[in-house]
Amino acid sequence: MLQKVIKISSLLIFFLTLSLNISLAEDQIYKFKSKNTNFIGSVAKEKNGSKTISFVGIPFAKPPVDDLRWKAPRELDLMPDTFEANTLPNRCMQVSNFYDSMDGIEGGSIIGSEDCLYLNIYLSENAYNSKKKLPVMFWIHGGGNTWGYSASNLYTSGDFIMEHDVILVTTNYRLGPFGWFAFSGLNEDSNNELDQSVNFGTLDIIKSLEWVNENISNFNGDPNNITIFGESAGARNVISLMTSPLSENLFQRGISQSGYLGSDSLDFAENNERAGSKSLLRHLIKSKNTSISDEEISNFMSNQMLSVDFLRTADANDIISYYRPRPDAAGLIDVPNVIPDGVVIPNKGIYGAYRDGEMHDKRMIFGSTRDEDKLFMFMNDEYVNRPLSFLSPISEYLDLYVKPKDPKYYDIYAKYMAESWKYGAVDLPSNFTSNYKKSNVYAYRFDWDEQNVYLGVDLPNLLGAAHGMELAFIFKSDGLLGESSDAINDIMYNENNRSTDLELSTKMGQYWVNFAYDGNPNSTPYDMSTEWKPWNKLNNNERFIVFDSVNDKGIAMFNNTLSADSILQGISSESITIDQKCYIIDKMFNRTTLTNKEVEEIYRTFMSGKCTKV
Repeated sequence: MLQKVIKISSLLIFFLTLSLNISLAEDQIYKFKSKNTNFIGSVAKEKNGSKTISFVGIPFAKPPVDDLRWKAPRELDLMPDTFEANTLPNRCMQVSNFYDSMDGIEGGSIIGSEDCLYLNIYLSENAYNSKKKLPVMFWIHGGGNTWGYSASNLYTSGDFIMEHDVILVTTNYRLGPFGWFAFSGLNEDSNNELDQSVNFGTLDIIKSLEWVNENISNFNGDPNNITIFGESAGARNVISLMTSPLSENLFQRGISQSGYLGSDSLDFAENNERAGSKSLLRHLIKSKNTSISDEEISNFMSNQMLSVDFLRTADANDIISYYRPRPDAAGLIDVPNVIPDGVVIPNKGIYGAYRDGEMHDKRMIFGSTRDEDKLFMFMNDEYVNRPLSFLSPISEYLDLYVKPKDPKYYDIYAKYMAESWKYGAVDLPSNFTSNYKKSNVYAYRFDWDEQNVYLGVDLPNLLGAAHGMELAFIFKSDGLLGESSDAINDIMYNENNRSTDLELSTKMGQYWVNFAYDGNPNSTPYDMSTEWKPWNKLNNNERFIVFDSVNDKGIAMFNNTLSADSILQGISSESITIDQKCYIIDKMFNRTTLTNKEVEEIYRTFMSGKCTKV
């Protein structure tokens, strides 16, 4: 009897202990301690016994509100002893668009807050338990510097972090007119020299990088091994940081995905009749007093103190609602950004700095997609008809039923716009880097085009390898995995190709992680079967890797460089109208990196001057 009691007691103790252990496991606290603060994180995703741990909504600067609007980001006050890093940060002020539906937000509305300077940290459970400091991958989101979010599901919901021993940091930065704003005398009384900049969004990114350098070692990250990477405007921000004197010592290398070298001038940013700061001020004054005369507006604007105070106290919604969405940019608002100011961005601009070899000597990856502009064309009624859009209130899927107005011209326009994008975003900066610097530079083109054929709509041709398509593959997003269902993901990925899509995604993620480890995309920690060879202009080895699934080209090296002459000659040889050819030229040089004189020379010589503007 005694033995039976002992056995029962032992079993009770065993099950109580097991229950206690399970309870402790369920309630495990993920935390990192900095010098003054305990940061409490949480499980962002759990799958097949693996976890992604997140620390989100961490402030890196004071909220840029009230008197701090249009000033350089300021140091935080002391953080609390304990910070619950479990609440997603505010979006920065922006106009939402169709792609926000992936995050459950209706497009076309003003969302976000000026109080938005926060960053997020993601790592696998394995990385959380690591005894060594791991490479840091610092992500700068795209969106024309007018839209986007650091915690978007596209970047954070997938398996990329769960599969790799790296620390991912994603950051917010002020957008649109709050991030890039030039107005004479705006901060003339400030004793902070950075307030004389007009690139406040760029300063936010730099400030968050400074925070990472100072604090990431507390999150198992190596502050001496930081790779910055971004797509579209985020990539242009990466490139701009390669030229800024303020950022040289804040990172070790960079990846530019569909970036560009262009920047808007101070004169454009202040005086452009539609996008300039003076036109905004004039509009805001008029909106407060519709009966005010033009002379009274001019008198008001001539008083600098009154004008600055009026701008700084204006309602944020009134400011952002002034700017028009661009139909050729998927609804992003048209504002100046990344402006040469001699403080953050060199006076000669991003292109000028690269052209003259005045960028930092760091290893870089430059890449583009094969059909960049098809994303914007697909969303632009100038190029497509939407015969079922009137039924979109019934189903959002019906708004995606599109037909090109002129299929032949659709493909030709897309071809040369993508070639000019690759030339400016990949070939030129790769040439400049390999000519002037010792650091290796690598180039790629993303060619995947295996979307569904939806309601008879040929998406592989209409969208193809469009702008931003590589993002789901690099981050192995939930849509690519088949773990998220919405209009975009449902039409984008073919269930029958899931395995080959994920195979491409895995390999691309491994190349990116390898590059983050030591600047070589080929061997550490993953040994890649296809060697990604560096671009070398001096040895005539202008090589780039193509990323595609095994159903098509697979992953392979190519050597097929572009030049301005080859692109122009190609356009001139196409069997389309002269007006159509001139339209392509016009779009290619819209707010270009070239000088007005250089553009005028192209118009003068192209097809014997048939596109010359009168």
